[in-house]
Amino acid sequence: MIDRIAPLGLDAELYQVGVVVADIDRGMRDYRALLGLGPFWRLDTDYHARYRDWEGRVANRNAFAWWGDLCLEMIEPCIGLTNAREWLEERGPGIFHLGFMTDDVGQRPDGVQVCFETLDNRQPSGAPQVVHLDTVDRLGYFVELTARPMALGLVRRIETELGRRA
Repeated sequence: MIDRIAPLGLDAELYQVGVVVADIDRGMRDYRALLGLGPFWRLDTDYHARYRDWEGRVANRNAFAWWGDLCLEMIEPCIGLTNAREWLEERGPGIFHLGFMTDDVGQRPDGVQVCFETLDNRQPSGAPQVVHLDTVDRLGYFVELTARPMALGLVRRIETELGRRA
């Protein structure tokens, strides 16, 4: 992780860049060929979530790689309505969120609202593990807040699968 970067005054650390792609295999090839990223670790996800007024099953094809000190999370939306799917359909592929690990996913700086949250696999307190703040109009991307234990577990898993960062 890099030093604490706190958009909107968040108490959080930047650890991830989230990109959305139409095809995960092509995305991995393009990021490898154009940016030299890789190797990639593939992980498919299937969970229950809420995006704005929609609630239901979400399934994605994901790939992870190191991008310097940060994790790249590549997402191909498959099932469900999410901000990743909406971004891809309306804006095309690209960076759509920055992920921050935090001890408090309940932070709402300057009145920013949550537009996406996981509904299963919750923290012991009952809070979601992951939320996306609706910051696109102000920052040009969503801010993802991930509970620190979950983010650190993901980072450890990526290190196990791919080795340590270069």
